[in-house]
Amino acid sequence: MYGATIFKELRKAGLKVEAHNIRFRHNTEDVDWLATVGEKKWIVLMRDLAIGKNPIELNALLYAKVRAFALQRGDLPDAENSRIVIAALPKILRILTEHSEPFIAKITKGGNVYLWKTKPIPIPRNPR
Repeated sequence: MYGATIFKELRKAGLKVEAHNIRFRHNTEDVDWLATVGEKKWIVLMRDLAIGKNPIELNALLYAKVRAFALQRGDLPDAENSRIVIAALPKILRILTEHSEPFIAKITKGGNVYLWKTKPIPIPRNPR
């Protein structure tokens, strides 16, 4: 969860942002809130790189046709993360213009932005 600092700084930069908990309960299943986000064409900013290794969560995001940006260093303070996102805005806008959903792009500490995940992960079936 982000603190108020990142939202304040992103708003000062002219972005319309809101926290997940403004629209969804904290325990809302990913499949449910991601479906809403994809339908409304909202963009997700997250620090959850573990999603790339979790086929259920990753596939929920991609099947919902979400456009998401993940901070590569989610452990940084919100003030630093907001500076990174603001500096990366031109690259974020380029990705949004040049690539259709679904995708997750990574935002590096140095402000680079690149596509990371665009295809669902096949989930192996349990042989019986």
